[in-house]
Amino acid sequence: MNGAHDPDAYFSRRFAPLVKAATVRIHAARDGYPHEGPPEPPLYGSGFFVAPNWVLTCAHVALEGEGGEVGVSFEGGSARGRVEWAEPAVRTGGLLPAPDLALIRLLRPTAHACCWLSPRTVRAHGGERVAYFGYTEIAGTVGAFDGRCTVRGEFGGDGLLRLGNEDEMPAGLSGGPLVDVARGEVIGVLKGRRGSAQDGGLGVALAQLRRIGVPGARIAREEDDPYHRVLHAHDRYHADLHADVSEARDTWTEAQSGLPASAATVAALTPKRRVVLHGLLAQLPPPAGTPALVALVDELLPRRGEELRLAPRCWREGLEVYLDRLELRDAQGELEAVLRYAVYAATAEHPYPAAAEAADAVWDWVRGLAMTELPPLARNRLGAEWHARVRARAVGRSRRPADAAAAGPLPSVLLEITERAWEQGRFDWYVTVSRPAGDLPLGEGRHGTALADLPTELAGPLGEAFRRSDEPGRPAVLEVALRQALLDLAVETWRIPPGAPPVGELRPVVVRCADRPAGEQQEGTEPGIAPQERWTRLHEDGMEHACLDCDEGRPEDVTADALRDLEPRTFPVLCRVPGGDGGREAIRRIVGSGHPVALWRRERTDPVCGEYHRGILRTVKSGTTAHRLPAAVRELRAGIGAAEPEAYWSRGITLLYDDPGRPLPGDDDVLETP
Repeated sequence: MNGAHDPDAYFSRRFAPLVKAATVRIHAARDGYPHEGPPEPPLYGSGFFVAPNWVLTCAHVALEGEGGEVGVSFEGGSARGRVEWAEPAVRTGGLLPAPDLALIRLLRPTAHACCWLSPRTVRAHGGERVAYFGYTEIAGTVGAFDGRCTVRGEFGGDGLLRLGNEDEMPAGLSGGPLVDVARGEVIGVLKGRRGSAQDGGLGVALAQLRRIGVPGARIAREEDDPYHRVLHAHDRYHADLHADVSEARDTWTEAQSGLPASAATVAALTPKRRVVLHGLLAQLPPPAGTPALVALVDELLPRRGEELRLAPRCWREGLEVYLDRLELRDAQGELEAVLRYAVYAATAEHPYPAAAEAADAVWDWVRGLAMTELPPLARNRLGAEWHARVRARAVGRSRRPADAAAAGPLPSVLLEITERAWEQGRFDWYVTVSRPAGDLPLGEGRHGTALADLPTELAGPLGEAFRRSDEPGRPAVLEVALRQALLDLAVETWRIPPGAPPVGELRPVVVRCADRPAGEQQEGTEPGIAPQERWTRLHEDGMEHACLDCDEGRPEDVTADALRDLEPRTFPVLCRVPGGDGGREAIRRIVGSGHPVALWRRERTDPVCGEYHRGILRTVKSGTTAHRLPAAVRELRAGIGAAEPEAYWSRGITLLYDDPGRPLPGDDDVLETP
């Protein structure tokens, strides 16, 4: 190029045609459109292809369709599509809350172009000059439309982008791509105008796509995880397009290669190297989970600075987090860092075995670049690390038990809920991710929230906490810390986010007591077995249970002596509900006696309790140790959600699961009346 680089002119010439080719209009699902039937069915909004046969748009656009289907029209054709994911999942009146995103899958394969999604999702947005694309209706005719504006900053903490009013944003553009003009990459989705043409618009940052849920079951193939299914297909598409030499065509990679070097995050990772590496990593199985990916990045380079608002989930995102931490300034050091990440990804633990050819292809690429670009010492380091990790994985597989994925304690998220002493009916909350490297605070609310509003307010911080903790087939336990007076709070019935199934059907939900009396004895009794010993024995020696408040349907008093005399591997069970027949007092005594595990129910569905007792026995015997209890209770709640009559006895069941070796965070704040 002659003269100084003009980002707008270069974008218009090289990138705009690529974006337009991948941008779609979304409307009612009709066979034959646009060649048959009414010329213009009502326009719902816009979207864009992010992978072969996958369209990203706004939820409020996708949910306009009937029966979960919409029509998708684009350069070269049209097709029916099914909404595979949307958050929120239900359309309501007014502006939908964040992230307001949806993925549509075409119901038949169709040839089309795809946008390039930015891997730069670790930084806050602000100051970028962006282009937006979509479709609008003018005088009864639907046509393509694009404009330019700047990102003025963020709105709130849910990834909403404030857009300037430099250009017009007519109706119909919602769901279209927001493209960074200087870098030539999609950074978000246009959500709509902010109220009037003078206010500019709102966008949704691309990172919010990570809100797609982690699969509840173990994944055995890429298709079992929708997030990786789409992102891996995106990366393979662009890698294949770059490698194809059958015809001359402009691609995102070629256009990005013409940008100034200042547009690159790491100079050593040129656009051509990046697209090849992303494509190779996308042929591997995904990471074993977000915790495993974060641990891999931390192993490569210890954590620096603040935690990310949204943790990485796939290989391309982990690479970006890693590169963002680098403080290197020479191309050789940067390249070695990139190659080292590729080595770690290819030799990491995966949820299912990687094809030998896929891992070997990564190593061949690493070795080829190292041979031509790195000195002998750096090449030796990479080779030694590769072979050591391959050997370590082989040894680990030979020693791992068959049910290793289900062994050991589940990851956990702690939610503390406290009623304000000076404002009855108003609650503060605190969310923490529990992990071996130290607990990670993820959010708090100290403005006194009404109980009915807590599920909606907690959807964001709890959603991110779950994404940081869940592993396929191993959803994190939600530990809810409550004072004794609130231990009957039905948190497992909350829908987080709104429209989702009850959280207790999706993951184990247990309660912990936030105001357990100090000491290990109560009411003048002799010292009993220490809580830590009971916890250890229940989790190592097996478990038994004892129903203390019911004898063949006859009420019994739960005494401190009876609780103290229980064997260390036996935990108490209550038959009567807390609100009557002395149940609340029994719970108070269980908590005060130091028992870390207990079961009771909040409601009674039958006049007789035989089925409840038999169900408790089956639940306890379904596992050898107390590790099994949280997952067993989740299965019961899922059975109730699926209307299984055999699970009805467990309605309202509550599990106290309070590890004394992991004390709750202390509250040193002095409470003062505001």
